[in-house]
Amino acid sequence: MFLSVPRNELNREILSEILSVEYQILEADNGLEALELLEQYKDSVSLILLDMMMPVMDGYRFLDHVRADGELSLIPVIVTTQSDSEGDEVAALSHGATDFVPKPYRPQVILHRVANLIKLRENAAMVNQLQYDPLTGLYTKEFFYQKVRERLLEEPEEEYCIVCSNIENFKLVNDIFGVREGDRLLKEVADIARSIVGDNGFCGRFSADRFLCLQKREQEQQDRMNFGDFPELEPSPLLKSVVMRWGIYEIVDRSIPVEQMCDRALLAANSIKGQYNQFFAVYDESLRDRLIREQAITDAMETALREEQFVVYYQPKYNLNGDFMAGAEALVRWIHPEWGFMAPGEFIPLFEKNGFISRMDQYVWEQVCAQLREWQDKGYELLPVSVNVSRADVFQGRLAETLVNLIGKYDIDPVYLHLEITESAYAENPGPIISAAEELRRLGFTVEMDDFGSGYSSLNMLSQMSLDILKLDMKFIQSEMVKSLDQSILNDVISMAHRMHLSVVAEGVETRDQLTGLLNRRGLQAAMTSLGKEDLPAAVYLFDLDILKSINDTEGHNAGDRIICAFADLLCRNTRYGDVLCRYGGDEFVVILKHLNEEEMAVRKGEEICLAFQDSFAEEGGSAACSAGVTLCKMNEKLSFELIERADQALYCAKQNNKGGCCLWQ
Repeated sequence: MFLSVPRNELNREILSEILSVEYQILEADNGLEALELLEQYKDSVSLILLDMMMPVMDGYRFLDHVRADGELSLIPVIVTTQSDSEGDEVAALSHGATDFVPKPYRPQVILHRVANLIKLRENAAMVNQLQYDPLTGLYTKEFFYQKVRERLLEEPEEEYCIVCSNIENFKLVNDIFGVREGDRLLKEVADIARSIVGDNGFCGRFSADRFLCLQKREQEQQDRMNFGDFPELEPSPLLKSVVMRWGIYEIVDRSIPVEQMCDRALLAANSIKGQYNQFFAVYDESLRDRLIREQAITDAMETALREEQFVVYYQPKYNLNGDFMAGAEALVRWIHPEWGFMAPGEFIPLFEKNGFISRMDQYVWEQVCAQLREWQDKGYELLPVSVNVSRADVFQGRLAETLVNLIGKYDIDPVYLHLEITESAYAENPGPIISAAEELRRLGFTVEMDDFGSGYSSLNMLSQMSLDILKLDMKFIQSEMVKSLDQSILNDVISMAHRMHLSVVAEGVETRDQLTGLLNRRGLQAAMTSLGKEDLPAAVYLFDLDILKSINDTEGHNAGDRIICAFADLLCRNTRYGDVLCRYGGDEFVVILKHLNEEEMAVRKGEEICLAFQDSFAEEGGSAACSAGVTLCKMNEKLSFELIERADQALYCAKQNNKGGCCLWQ
């Protein structure tokens, strides 16, 4: 299609007669009308025939408008004029005209020039399409590779790096905001990439939402330090709402193909996908080794499942009220014929990422059901076994059907199959998980929330769920156990769960000290709450067995346990009925002596206990010592954990200045 803009009717008729046989013609009376037609038909117009002398808008102004538009400037313009002045021709060409045709018109000359220009434009468009991305104007992937090769050959001593950027969850942008907004976002990211690189590098579009930049290494490191600081660009609200990851490959070995360099930058970007507050990753050999290992695991997982290399172990659960085994948790381990025993942390996260976790979960469920059936056939008393249920299991949509079929196949009561759903699964998309949990409970299964306290906890979320058991995360318990009672929220979480009629399971309690601390911290809190004003004033002590760790290391934990028991007996003999005695931790004891208000007497009582403990072991030819700190709770005070903190400060002074004795908090 041609756009013809002649000055008068006669010229229009002549041009139309020459060109209309082979081409479709659009006609305009002046430059302004021609611009309006161009905006409407710019994708169809192949060439413009322009008279320079026109009303409303002359040819020079028209050419200036066309040249300023990136898309319109690609359309060739032939200027028609009666003037044979060289100055007029130069002026038209300087404003962006492509060719010149003098009047009177010579039909064959015009047809050949038009055909040649159209062919040149088509060739240029093909080259442009191969070199430039039509949406963003950046280099295409292949042309970027070519330009990188040329730059590295031109500047062999310069240090460069390749940066690959990736918009996380870009498909959601298109789904939610539409393709047009998605394209606008891509253009904006391309502008940012150009701004970052500047004149010393260049950018390309790798694919979809991935972009490539070649940048001098020194400049890239500086940009990382100033990340997000682009004063000349005002990011749109949509850009502010997305997360971008940047992978960096520092070019050291130039013998590596450019394609592989870019792939490594992309791998670095993908390695931090989904990680909070991680925006940059630099490719190195450790990343390469990890990716190779992950690929090896992925290649081996189907065979491992088929050959039953995944082995189910049963970790017991104990009821602390009666000290008996109350159930077990099924744990899967991979025993590879070449790699040996593999920890779950090496393969479970990868299976969750690639979706294989669903098949492995179903394998474990079947193994557990078969084991329960075997125990029942042998006449053993059955105990419930907990199995993991991943987010992928829920979102496949047939979770309840699969589990019902399994217990039907092995003729097992669903009460013996507890289902653990991790807290993070609830947090990320609670709706489907909550619905699935409600359905499973209706079918008779017991539902547990696993890893509560692992970082996603929400009390509002907990109140919405259909649960039977709250399982506290191991790291949460360990972190809470080292806190003082007034700072720890462990007891509050347990009490809250009980008020919601949930059973509580503490994960990862592996030592007697951890168990004792867990039980006695709750007991101490209850005891302090029960004491009233009638029990005041009182002395609050914190005793520490100074050499317990040394005895455990040299003589064994049995010897250490004997010392703990001996000290507990000593406390019972040297205190009154109604006083509070509590083992506070591994080697610490809290003692609250009621109706004691004199500082001197409180210190003397503490020293008597320390001396009695030392003497009792001296008689047996051994040695043991303890130190104590004490503070007073007066009539107008309230028993609180702050008093234990004071006693702890006094204990520190005793161990520094009066080891084996007792110090008063000042």
